[in-house]
Amino acid sequence: MSVDVEMLNPRKWKYEDRLRLLFAAAFGAVLGFTTDYFPGDVELNTLWALVGAVVAGGAFYCYRALW
Repeated sequence: MSVDVEMLNPRKWKYEDRLRLLFAAAFGAVLGFTTDYFPGDVELNTLWALVGAVVAGGAFYCYRALW
C-alpha cells in the first residue's frame, strides 16, 4: 500500500477536511470532558478531554490520510 505524501500533510487538505478534523478533535474533547470519570476533579476531567481530542483527531487523521 503506497501512501501519498500530500495526504499526510493536513495543511494541504481541503478546507472542508481541515474543518472536519477540528470538529473531530472538539467532539473528542467534549466527550472526554463530559464522561465525568472523576466527579469534582476538574484537572483530571481536563486531562480526559485532552485524551479524547487526541484520540478522535488521530482517528480522523488516519482515516483521511490513509484512505
